[in-house]
Amino acid sequence: MSDLLHLALVFLRIGLLAFGGSTGVLPELQRQVVQEQGWLTSQEFADSFALGQLTPGPALLMVMFAGFKIAGTPGAIVSMVAIFLPSTIMTCLVTASWDRLKCWPWLASVQRALAAMALGLAAAGAYSIVRVTVTDLVSTGVAIVAFFLLWRWRLPSALVILAGGLGALAIGLATG
Repeated sequence: MSDLLHLALVFLRIGLLAFGGSTGVLPELQRQVVQEQGWLTSQEFADSFALGQLTPGPALLMVMFAGFKIAGTPGAIVSMVAIFLPSTIMTCLVTASWDRLKCWPWLASVQRALAAMALGLAAAGAYSIVRVTVTDLVSTGVAIVAFFLLWRWRLPSALVILAGGLGALAIGLATG
């Protein structure tokens, strides 16, 4: 199977799970990209996640790194299109049928169930990233400070990620 077709099939499958935000698919994305396919190391995965959080646009653009590593620019494009295609199609279908769907008596129940699933997937995604990135005393301290800054003052996540990276780099350089 060609690399581009393989990339497309893997990211299309993951894209089918991509509701509730990018954090919700992180565990499956990590399992596929790092463990199953071996396209990225755990550190490369964590770095691509951090870059995805810093860049404008959807955080799932991080898949472009794996695609690029495997098949260059065409791989990056195929990966991006494949991860977003299922949710794009679903959004178009739901939008086209919304007038009929909003009158159905079970719609509120489905929305509550999807919200609970999205919350569970987001928690699993957060755990997945913490498990890979918080590996020593310095990273634990940076994670605790970042959590507090985000929770207490609701600072932009990109700013906190950038500051955390610079802080960890400074500590690493100071301690040799």
